[in-house]
Amino acid sequence: MRPISVSGQKGLSLLELLISMTIAGLLIAAISGVVGSALNAQRSSGAKNDTLQQARFAMQRMVDAVSKTRHLMIPLGENPATLWKESERNVLAVTLNPTLDRNKDGWADANNDKDFLDVNKNLLRNTGEPERIDEDTSDDNTNDGQAGIVGIDDNGDGQVDGKAISDNDEDGLNFEDAINRIDEDGDGSIDEDINIDMNADSKPGIILIDDDFDGSTDEGSINDDDEDGLTSEDWLDPVVYFLNGTTLMERMPNINPASGADYTEYPIADNVSQFLVKRVMGGNGTTALVEISLTLTVAGADPVTLITRIGVGSGI
Repeated sequence: MRPISVSGQKGLSLLELLISMTIAGLLIAAISGVVGSALNAQRSSGAKNDTLQQARFAMQRMVDAVSKTRHLMIPLGENPATLWKESERNVLAVTLNPTLDRNKDGWADANNDKDFLDVNKNLLRNTGEPERIDEDTSDDNTNDGQAGIVGIDDNGDGQVDGKAISDNDEDGLNFEDAINRIDEDGDGSIDEDINIDMNADSKPGIILIDDDFDGSTDEGSINDDDEDGLTSEDWLDPVVYFLNGTTLMERMPNINPASGADYTEYPIADNVSQFLVKRVMGGNGTTALVEISLTLTVAGADPVTLITRIGVGSGI
């Protein structure tokens, strides 16, 4: 058998090798750029999705709190006598949901004295007998030992807890409002600095009314607003949202709190670049609406902004 000749085959010249390597390098660089851009886009998309999810969670917490409260505490109404805005704040405070029962003991968390309307007059709470919540406060409406809500600048004047504990709206005046849905002090807010005699009628409970269904009218001390023989035993329990640096915090009363200063604070959103809460009056001039604007900004991702308007107590 004759051997096969390979003398006709040629290898790559140095120039051809260099050209091939250059082309391969360009292709690798192009592919690397595409892959890098894809990875960066994926990271950016992931960061934005995480931020959006966090913003939605925080917003939902606040919407639930506003829609399931009987009383908006902060922002206050706009006071024409001041030079600052009470109605636009980076704080939101409402009273605790009157139906919330976190420990499932059959009593609302906001019912500090576990009081109820004893319609059957048997000293036992029977089916259908409603709880009585926030019905007998002291002159310190939140029972926390400080003016307004402890640790919070209630009216936006830059001062925190700097006034008398009976000054519940921190405007320098005491007991200027009663529970009657009237802005008696002309400060733009209603029922926000309540007297120890909550309806200011100089009688226990509501004048000429048997408040506790025990067969007697206006019995006891004028500070006994539910006519149960006790005074100042059921205060307003605030739920508060505020900024700690760039972290949005939620303050919740503890279960069976000893006072209004018995609470726990939790972070619910990080990287907050804007948190603004506005008190808005509804079409009938009295129904309070709340507009909440929340922006989270994370490096490497576009800012996420959510804006919601919700009626106070609309979910009860």
